[in-house]
Amino acid sequence: MRSFVLLLVFSSYLLSFNYHLKPYKVSDGIHCFFGIPSDASNSNGGNMINSCYIETKDGYVVIDSGPTYSYAQNAYLVMEQKKKLPVKYVINTSSKEVHVLGSEFYKEQGASIFAPKGYEKYFLDNKPLLLSKILTKDAMINTRIVNIDNIIQNNTDLILGDIKFKIKTVKNDDNNIYVYIKEKKIVFAGDMIFNNRVVSLLDNRSLLSWESGLSKLEKLPWTDIISSHGYMTKRSALKKTKKYLKLLKNNISKYIKKGKSKKEILNYVKLSSFEKERLYSTLHLKNVDIAYNELKKKIKIIKKVKVLVEKAIVKPKPKPKPEPEPESFSIEYKNFKTAILNAKSKNKIVLIKVRSTTCKYCDQLDEIITNNKEVKELLHKYYEIVNINIDYEDIPLELALEVRSTPTLIFIEPKNKRILMQLPGIRVLGELLEILNEAVEDGHNGGYLKE
Repeated sequence: MRSFVLLLVFSSYLLSFNYHLKPYKVSDGIHCFFGIPSDASNSNGGNMINSCYIETKDGYVVIDSGPTYSYAQNAYLVMEQKKKLPVKYVINTSSKEVHVLGSEFYKEQGASIFAPKGYEKYFLDNKPLLLSKILTKDAMINTRIVNIDNIIQNNTDLILGDIKFKIKTVKNDDNNIYVYIKEKKIVFAGDMIFNNRVVSLLDNRSLLSWESGLSKLEKLPWTDIISSHGYMTKRSALKKTKKYLKLLKNNISKYIKKGKSKKEILNYVKLSSFEKERLYSTLHLKNVDIAYNELKKKIKIIKKVKVLVEKAIVKPKPKPKPEPEPESFSIEYKNFKTAILNAKSKNKIVLIKVRSTTCKYCDQLDEIITNNKEVKELLHKYYEIVNINIDYEDIPLELALEVRSTPTLIFIEPKNKRILMQLPGIRVLGELLEILNEAVEDGHNGGYLKE
């Protein structure tokens, strides 16, 4: 009988999907399996998130059980080869399938399972698994939704061996939590951070709550951070997620206040500096759509409160002031040498606009620069502009550049003549404003512009 049971167990291991998991040491007693930065597919078995295990004297704590029973099974084999300890706790940082569906395997080993509050709805809905439509049958063997032992609704402390795990919730977000170990100076950030790919606001995730949660996470004293996606583990891992959310919020809010429609905003808010990130084409427009709905509602509430406050306060009528004369800016192009000298002394950016004689898109860009007040004000305040027609003139710094089409905009930091950005094909107002504002923001953050 014992031989028959062993044969069944061995057969299960043979039939299951082989994830070829390799552990990477993050710090003493902490190892992680880093997932593939892509969507779940039948070739990767859903291996798209990072999963970690922490060794204590009394057993292991697993952060995120993974996408399938087979994944958890594979991970446990690796843990056993390192040190044969029981898995005591599993903390799933998200209620998404790829984070939690390995839970059943660990539950069978006697582990206690934790998950965010949003998992309750997921469990009670009892809908067919989305991953079952994507992954192969061998990857999905024994994979089911299981009842979770501990639903996290508030900040919770958990102690195993001599290690204290602080499980942190995010305000207005039932689907995400993160884990902080003060003694180890490490945070398991889950889906609070996305590296090697664009962030996702799907499932109507709150942009504002996410930003607030990131701010609190950032203030904790830690050295290492592990997100659900990507390989970055130091403080710089926060940078791209934080920047993307900030630019998304600021750009959408600006256009809402200007009375632009959702359709117009979807066209304006491109965030071109993120175009090369994985899943940009799949997720970015969806993120704009979701963020627009949240920010539009917030701005409406602020306006209503403002109106009510103004009605409640009786103000003396101010004496009419004469309207100031509107400031008028004309675009003045310089040669490259003069532009560099002026930009150095005035803390500006050098902008080289490259065009050709018969380029109709160059004409469109010139028309926008000449006629749009907001563009002219930006250029006047922050830029020294050089106009180069490649039919008659050479491009400065030609050894460093390779202009293949016109129009092309080249942004240069004047002190070291360092090329900041080179962007071809800009000819739409919204995109031009976004790029000019982004260059200025980066200039302030990078220290080569001063307020």
